[in-house]
Amino acid sequence: MYSPLSDGPGQRPGWQPSPLCSPVPRAGHAVLRQREGETTRLNAREFSRPGDRFLQVDLRRRLIQVHPQSIPTADALTVTITLALSARTVDPVAFIIDSQGPDEEIYLAAQIALRELVAGLPLEAFVGTRIDLAPVLAAAQEAAGAVGVQVTTVLLKDVSLPKEYSSALQEALVAKVQAETDLERARTEVKTTRARLASAKVLEQNPVLARIRMLEALPPGSTIEVRGEQL
Repeated sequence: MYSPLSDGPGQRPGWQPSPLCSPVPRAGHAVLRQREGETTRLNAREFSRPGDRFLQVDLRRRLIQVHPQSIPTADALTVTITLALSARTVDPVAFIIDSQGPDEEIYLAAQIALRELVAGLPLEAFVGTRIDLAPVLAAAQEAAGAVGVQVTTVLLKDVSLPKEYSSALQEALVAKVQAETDLERARTEVKTTRARLASAKVLEQNPVLARIRMLEALPPGSTIEVRGEQL
């Protein structure tokens, strides 16, 4: 997992000496100096003293991934939710000295708030609606402020409903579409039948028109034998 104190994924270099001057800050980083038990953020390069230690802290925006959480709803059905928090370190000194695991504290606060939110809602609240994650964001921001971090956004990555519920919901949607299709087909058949009845009534009242329709329906080249009267 990436750390704001690292040169790369999974690496935590820790405090390092710099014999002559404080190190040049990398892009998007702040340089901290530890001298005689006091931690200070340096705004410019300074000469080093024996015993000085330096640390580069990443100030760039990062994501705190909240792993999938399987949580019972108010009606005792379980949903699985995956979140991510957009965060950045704004006070590198507080970030280093106030907590051994600042991102872990933010993670835990968001996790607890999410569980409390889900536990107070029925399963229907997670179907076809936008979940209000404001309580989760507020909890994460409160925890972040105590460790020198700013959390700006909570990102909902995925919501998984119980398998049985999802299957039943899909079946209900298919049945609804099928019912609407059958109803439309029935309406079309009724319209067609009415049109045919109206045509039959017209032909019954107009024998000559009926004969003309009959002639029009015959295939080309047909031979007609007329008896009793001439057309």
